[in-house]
Formats: sequence, C-alpha cells, structure tokens
Amino acid sequence: MTNDPADTIEKWFATFNSYDAERWAECYTEDAVFEDIALRRTFKGRKELADFMRIWVEACPDTHVEMGEAVIADRRAAVPWNGTGTLLGNFPHLPESAARGSRIDNRGLSLMEFTEDGLIRRQTDYYDVLAVLQQIGVLPK
Repeated sequence: MTNDPADTIEKWFATFNSYDAERWAECYTEDAVFEDIALRRTFKGRKELADFMRIWVEACPDTHVEMGEAVIADRRAAVPWNGTGTLLGNFPHLPESAARGSRIDNRGLSLMEFTEDGLIRRQTDYYDVLAVLQQIGVLPK
C-alpha cells in the first residue's frame, strides 16, 4: 500500500464492494477506531471492522457503496458516498422489526484521518438514520 490517502480511499471502496472483509480491514491501522454516529456504535481494530463488514454483507448481500468526490487535505479526508442494498438477513445493529426485502438507499459522509503510511487511523460516519429506518419499515414515512 502506498502512503497516499487517495489510494487508501480507492482501495476502501473497491474491497468493500467486492465483499473482501480482510482486505477492507487492511485499509485501517491495527488499532483504528471507526465510529458510526447514526447507530451509536464504535468499532476498534481490524478484527472488529472485518467482523462488522462480514455481518453487514450477510444481512445485505447486494450492498454497494458509490464514492463521491473526496476532499483530501494533508492526512484528513471527507468522503461522500451513497450506499444501496437489500436487507435480507439480520443485522444486529438494526431493530428486529426491520422488514426483510427492504431496499436501502442512503447518502452519507465519512471523515477519515490517516497515518503517515496512508492507513486509516480514525473514521467517523454520518448519515440519515431516520431515512434508513423508514426505508426498512421500522418508522413510518
């Protein structure tokens, strides 16, 4: 891996969209912190991140994330994205009442901090959890 955050971001999206949890987790430092503001969850380290991805892909096997135009300044980046997929299984971070077969289409923003060698040391994701809960039938539209 290069030390360029842009390369890491490209690898992040490519490995996520190929469902390669181990290679995706390699985009992070061993002790990385990933904070999902909407779900109020924090994942620490490559193992927790890879497990999180595997669980998500099992619940939403057609998941796909499109990257918008990243803004990179030194060792920080703001990366807009749009995630889609069909919720078919159980994702423990969502309510049990989530309707299986629901289509998710969600825009968000990831704020990332990188080490000198280009790995993600911290990521914080922001997105509209209300829209997701409406799309999966937990809340009325």
